[in-house]
Amino acid sequence: MAKAKSRSTSLPESLDLQVRDIALRENRTPANVLENAVRVFTLMPPELRALLIETSADEANGARRLQDLSRHLMFALARDRFEAAAAQLARSSAKIDDALLTADELTLEPAPHPVVG
Repeated sequence: MAKAKSRSTSLPESLDLQVRDIALRENRTPANVLENAVRVFTLMPPELRALLIETSADEANGARRLQDLSRHLMFALARDRFEAAAAQLARSSAKIDDALLTADELTLEPAPHPVVG
């Protein structure tokens, strides 16, 4: 692991409160939240970073537009995972349990835990 480098920065109070709120909700440190945010942001293509910055600057509609973009992204990721799982299932010789296709979490019995010891 690379040696950590300390940086000093100032955040507007509203942004600092958001960082602390995320850290508290996710049981992380504010430094970890900022580190992850910078890591993700710097890996994005410059055009996407510019779009996100521009969108977030729009005080009237920015938050709603970012929520819409997030929803679209999460949908695309879920679709990709579904298609990968469907392809894997199609390649397998596993039989599909018809009861699982119609069951919900209330009707399924939990899997037995293996005995450890």
